[in-house]
Formats: sequence, structure tokens, C-alpha cells
Amino acid sequence: MDKMESATSETTLTYSSEHTKSSEIISEASSKDSRDNIKIRNNFISSSLFFIKISIWFFGFSVVQGATAAFAIPYQVSILRPEDKTYWNGILPISGMFINLLVTPIFGYISDHTKTPFGRRRPYLLVGTMIMIIFLCLEATFDQPYHSIGGFIIVCSGYQLGQGIAGGAFSGIIPDVVHPSQSGIASGWLGVGFSLGLLIGTILFGTLLEVKNVIHTWYLYGAVIAFLGISALITCTTMHEDSHDEWSFDGSLISFFKSLHLPSSIYFNFYWVLITRFFNTLGIYMIFSFLLYFATDIIGQKNLMTNSYIIVVLVMCSIPASIAGGYLADFYNTKLLVYISSGIQVVAIALLITISFNPSFAGLLILSGFLGVGYGAYQCVDWALALHSLPNKTIGKDMGIWHISFIAPTVVAPAITGSILQATQITLENGTKVSSQYGYAIVFGISSFWFLMATIFIYPMKISAIPKMSRKDQQTQQQTQNQQQLQPTNNGADLNNHNNGKENPIIEPV
Repeated sequence: MDKMESATSETTLTYSSEHTKSSEIISEASSKDSRDNIKIRNNFISSSLFFIKISIWFFGFSVVQGATAAFAIPYQVSILRPEDKTYWNGILPISGMFINLLVTPIFGYISDHTKTPFGRRRPYLLVGTMIMIIFLCLEATFDQPYHSIGGFIIVCSGYQLGQGIAGGAFSGIIPDVVHPSQSGIASGWLGVGFSLGLLIGTILFGTLLEVKNVIHTWYLYGAVIAFLGISALITCTTMHEDSHDEWSFDGSLISFFKSLHLPSSIYFNFYWVLITRFFNTLGIYMIFSFLLYFATDIIGQKNLMTNSYIIVVLVMCSIPASIAGGYLADFYNTKLLVYISSGIQVVAIALLITISFNPSFAGLLILSGFLGVGYGAYQCVDWALALHSLPNKTIGKDMGIWHISFIAPTVVAPAITGSILQATQITLENGTKVSSQYGYAIVFGISSFWFLMATIFIYPMKISAIPKMSRKDQQTQQQTQNQQQLQPTNNGADLNNHNNGKENPIIEPV
């Protein structure tokens, strides 16, 4: 037993200590991590259906992102402010994202400490989604030239308020219901849900926004609102959480601020996860909401439906990478998958520089597919890395903080890209100002640098390779160890005598 205690006091987190935390983590998360008691799902079909079910809301949210963030909002900005659309497209998300940065960890914490007859996450998920829908309805009204850009910014910020409430609660659902050893698979299916949502959102934009050369923002926004609302209802009605007879809340303002202190002895890996995710997201969003402008201004492709193929190809290539990577993440070194995925994205973005000076829509589609493979591979380990690095007691709040590493870059990246493209604009013969090839080349170069930084900063994480045994064997091994620890001694004799004088073997739990 002394040997076991010394093993659990190590501050260097290996795979086994991700699931059975060190003594410091145990004092933070209680004497037994409740996530270890969650059922391991071995049957492929039933487990896949389970992971799909818990990804439904994320799918609906990504339909909105694919239709609005990538295309509709940039298009509306080009209607509201056609002369300096790149500048305003970079400025627009800043206020909303700051609201999201504050709200997400707050409601993650609140949901951690809430008890209701409907569970602790779902009430906030439903309320946040309703707020998102209200402001999506308002966004649809900005469809005429020179409507107030300030009003559009305020409405988009209101949507981010709702997304922060819902997202803060949703971030805690996965660790609540998924066993730690299957975090990679759950992360992979979330990546699939997000990618499919982007795909459907892109198709909706290409088919509904412009019908017979007439702009119909309500067609598009009505469709994405339907997807979001239905996905929220499915999640709230099918998700099974621990419920209580009465409503109660055992948190406080003081305890919330205290919980923001993340000691490095416990959260060492988590800090590197935050940094890695920050740079990866920064690389993606340097270009994500500007692909429409790149296709129209540099490639010369004006058709909205054709431009939507860019995201369609990216998503179609990311889905198999997410599924395969999710299963590999639970059996092999997750750091290796981050190296591979970030490396692929570095190459793909760097090659876009050549497309800037040699415009080719076919070349853009090929590189979009290549980028999709890297993006999907990273998505499959994104949540898994965070979940493997966290104690359980304040998982909703911690995942809210983790979400900041996604939101913050979406504030910074468009502003950087918009400023660069605005500063490098050229004036055509008719007096129209458009972004230059050199501006996009600079943007792509900086974006590839961020992916390179994500590859470098994952290195300090101390996560060893995951044992190559089946989850059934892992579960059996854990049960065997528990039985050995609980087995009574014979007339007070030492446990060693029970094994014919041999020392009890230390079996590291998984």
C-alpha cells in the first residue's frame, strides 16, 4: 500500500494518472474520481449511437456556424459596408466573443453546482439555445445596403451571450456521461457532428440565401434556427443526467473566484492543452471567415453555390479523419495525432500561398480537402486532451476555461486578417478597392506559423502512450484490483501472506 501511495503522489501525469489522479488531484476532486465509475461501452453499434446522441446539440450549433460565421455574416457585412468589408468582418466578432469569454466559464461553474429534476446541464442548455434563436431571428433582418453595422454587431453579440450559456453547460456533459478511457472516441464523434453541421450549414447557405438572383436571408436563417432548435430538443429529451427532487445551488461567488486558481501541480497538462488549442484555432480562424472573399476577389469565382464547395470538400475530408483518429486516440499517443494533424495543416495553408499568385479554384478545392484531413484529425483529440488533463469536481467550469482557448482566437484572428487585408488593398481601374494577392499570402503565412506553434507547444505535455488492450480487459483489470484492495485479511495477517509471502502486485488502474 505504501508503494501505491507513493505512485499516486507523482505530479507528472501519465496515462494511468490521468484516470486515477495524484493525491493532490484526489483532494481536489474527492477521494474517488466519479468518472471512473461511468460505464464503459464496448459494443460498437450501441456505443456509436450513444456518442451520436450526445453530439446532437453540437451538430445543431455547427449548422449555424457553417451557414453564418463562414458565409452569411461575411456576406451581410459586404452588403452593409461594401467598401471596407474586410475591416468590419474582422471587427464584428470582438464584442460578442468577449461576452462569450466571460459567460462560458461562469455558466460552466453554475451548472457544476446546480441540482434540478432535469439534471444540472440541460436547463442552461435549453435557456442558452432559446437566446441564440432570438438573436438569430434579429440577424436575419440585416439584409439591405447600409443598414446599421453597429446594430448588426450588437445582435451578433447577443447570439454569443446565448451560446456562452449553452456552451458552458454543454462542455460538462461529455465528462459527466463518458468514461475517461473513451474520451478520444467521444471527441472524435463530436468532431464528426461539428463537421457534418458545417457541411449542412454550407449547403443551406449555397441553396437558400440567393434564390433566382434574389437575396432571402430569412430562408437561410429560418432553416438554421430549425436545425438548432430541434437538436436542442432532442438533447434535452434524450440525455440522461443525475436528477434531484428539488432545485438547489450550492455554489457561491467567492468559491467561483477561488476555483479560477488552477495550480500547476494539478493542471500542468491542461495549461499546455490551452496553449496548443489557442494556436490551432488561431490558425483556422485567420482564414475561415475570409474564404468567401478569397474565392471572389482572388480566384474570381462569384457564384455563391460554387464557393460553398470549398467548405463541402473540407468537411467531407475531415469526417473520416475524425472517426479514425478518435479511436486511435484511445489506443495510441494523443500527442502524436496532434503532431500529425498540425503538420498537415501547416503544409496545406502554406501551399495556399501559391494559389494566391496562381489562382485556381480546383487547386483551392484540393488544398481545402487536405486541410480538412488535418482539421478532422485534430478535432478528434481536442476534447480528449482536455478531459484527460482535468480533475472531476469542477469539470464544467474547467471546460468553460478550456473553451476560452477556442473563443479568444476567434476574436483575435479575424481582426488580424481584416487589418492585413485592409492595409494591402489595391484599387481597380473602376475605383473599386479589393484585397491583394500579397495580403492573402501574408495571412496564409502567418496562419501556417500558428499551426507550427501548436505543434511545438504540445511537446511539454507528459502523457504516455495508451496501453494497447481492449476496454473490456481494462475494465476487468480495474475490477480485479478493486477486489484485491477490498479483500479482508486472514486473522489480521498481512496481505502479503495471502499471496504466499509474495508482495501484492501493483496493477495500475486504467
